[in-house]
Amino acid sequence: MTKHRFFYLLNLARHRVNKHVDRVALDELGISAAWLGALFVIGGQPGASQRELARSLGYNESAITALLRKLVDAELVERAPSPSDARVMQLQLTERGASLAKRGKPLLKRFNAMLMDGFDEPELDVAARFLENAIERFGPEGR
Repeated sequence: MTKHRFFYLLNLARHRVNKHVDRVALDELGISAAWLGALFVIGGQPGASQRELARSLGYNESAITALLRKLVDAELVERAPSPSDARVMQLQLTERGASLAKRGKPLLKRFNAMLMDGFDEPELDVAARFLENAIERFGPEGR
């Protein structure tokens, strides 16, 4: 048996990091980490569809529908019909959504710095390769 319990450690780390990020995002921005992640994606991909947002965040369609409804109700995101396909709604940040995303960027830098503290570049390269490999091996949602 291997001495490394990667699945357990990865799951526990994900849980603790998400709880911490969620708590800080709520305290400092008044929104959840899930909302902040969606704002980052939409801000980086203006005009993205709901399906593209779901794919970027690794969410299923029903989860992204509920998340978007809340973001629209909070006036952080707007939906507009695509000029090329009226069945597709394009997503755009409102002024308030863009402001929150901008205020959230230093938090993201802080979280990344916390994760990287105490590791040198070669170690970080291995850690990134490990995580990217796990993402690739376990494939997209629903596969």
